[in-house]
Amino acid sequence: MRLKETMSLVFALPLVLSLAFLSHAQEKAPEPGGQGEEGQLRLRKTVTTREYRGRTIEGEERVIGRGDTLWKILIREKGLSGKRFGRYLVLIRTLNPQFKKPETLRVGDTVFIPIRPDELLGIEIAAPGRKTRVYRVKRGDHLYQLLRQQLGIKSNKEIAGTLKRVKGLNPRKKDWNALVVGEVIVFPGSQIVPSGPSGPAAVAGAAPARAAVQVVGLDYGLKLPVRDNLDLLEHVVGIMGNEISREGEEVFPLREGAIRLDRRHFPVIHNPRLGRKVILDLEEKITPPMRTQLHSLNPGTSVVSIKKDGSLHEAVLRLFSQLGLQVLPSNRPVTVQDEGVGLQVLGEWMVAAPEDTRAGQEMWIISFTDLPGRTPAYLRAYLSFKGMNLKEVTLPSPALALDPFPSGNKEQEGDKRIETWPADKTELVDAFLKSYEIPFSAERQLFLTLREGMQLDTKINRTFEYAGKKFGLLFRSAGKDVKRALEEREGIKAIEIDLRTLSSRDLIARLLEVIGERVRYREHRFPAVHDGVKDKLVLTVSGFFLPHRSLLLTDHRVPQGLQRFFSEKGLRIVHFQ
Repeated sequence: MRLKETMSLVFALPLVLSLAFLSHAQEKAPEPGGQGEEGQLRLRKTVTTREYRGRTIEGEERVIGRGDTLWKILIREKGLSGKRFGRYLVLIRTLNPQFKKPETLRVGDTVFIPIRPDELLGIEIAAPGRKTRVYRVKRGDHLYQLLRQQLGIKSNKEIAGTLKRVKGLNPRKKDWNALVVGEVIVFPGSQIVPSGPSGPAAVAGAAPARAAVQVVGLDYGLKLPVRDNLDLLEHVVGIMGNEISREGEEVFPLREGAIRLDRRHFPVIHNPRLGRKVILDLEEKITPPMRTQLHSLNPGTSVVSIKKDGSLHEAVLRLFSQLGLQVLPSNRPVTVQDEGVGLQVLGEWMVAAPEDTRAGQEMWIISFTDLPGRTPAYLRAYLSFKGMNLKEVTLPSPALALDPFPSGNKEQEGDKRIETWPADKTELVDAFLKSYEIPFSAERQLFLTLREGMQLDTKINRTFEYAGKKFGLLFRSAGKDVKRALEEREGIKAIEIDLRTLSSRDLIARLLEVIGERVRYREHRFPAVHDGVKDKLVLTVSGFFLPHRSLLLTDHRVPQGLQRFFSEKGLRIVHFQ
């Protein structure tokens, strides 16, 4: 199947999906004085301890039961950061080795949850009401330079006071006389001035600061000057088989003779498959007449000149274009549509190779990350099968990279959570009531007195009680007198549902309305990667979504390659016909 037959470009809208597995506990009020401090669990139950990496940590034993999820306990109930949920999940797996597959815990199981998970992960937590920002040290940085550039400090007196605050935010750093490249430093966040095209203007008199961001967004390359990041440029352009030479000489014929270019100043990028070659002019030294000669006398050769403040993002775009590749807009996701279920992908660079008549057209979606392993391998494999190569360039980072779904834990689990409801409308009603665990009676015969001396022999197709009310489903039309008599004499609210005229979708919508579920059929978007980057990898499917029940009712069949996605989210999928 060719990519162009399965791919469309659509705009993306955000939606948050909890990535969870079953767990349970009664609702608890926070301990006094525990509010306002992110990353600290506030417990009422008796605190227990457990050994972790040579130290004793405190935590809570939670009993698994119906209704609660790990996302609810950690993020909603305890107020932790949803962006770090994948790391919390790995930590809890480590602390509960008795469960080989904690994603499939049973009612009655007990799971140990640490009180201070952020502390165990080495994440600094600011005091209540104080904002912070994270900076990753670059080559050539020194402390006083960063204090001036990042916080806009000018006087020595201000530096002394601010340095004390910075040291307090970084208690694990002992030697402040030297900064290590790649090291992370937490700064007070109220005055930091981000650099680059997307940030405000730099503080007057201060050189632009190359500040790292805590979450690597899809425009990260815009913040990086290309001249200082040639290693990253080489990595990115090499993903698609391009070769970059940065040593030795390159000789090109000109009318006046031959010109020798030192590749340290003029890197040369070569695409052997397409026979294209690009000279990267880092200092704009190649004049327009010389550029014209190079192009005319050396077929397939072009020049890309880089401005002094040129970004890595723009340089790579121009290189890809000159190398004969098709660059797609980075603000619109690429969508693979399969049986009504779509997988949308965004990257900093989205590039398509020229179409091959035998193999179809391949696409590369490239972005930066400082937390490798966030995208499940099976989703990468699914995209690869569809002709899309998802590539992430890992940035240097001292942080521990944790895979929220280590390979080998969940083999062949996807189809276990896909349920199919029957096409027969009567059986569909029964399946719906059973899914809500609502006991019901079928074909109940009633003798109703309509008026004095007038009695009606009638039948109710389904009767049940829900939320303290009695309901009767009539699979036919009924007059006002019948419904009034049922209400007044039997206490039954009569609901007319004509199975002959309603589609399965309309029937489910009517049943949801009867039991008070305020939900409608629409497209839902489920992020596959919880790293704070909106719309990076999103699965889309239409249906009735009930988050509080972790339930999605859909008339679209979920492809085999994507069924595991929902299993890992702790989401129950019901397919109706």
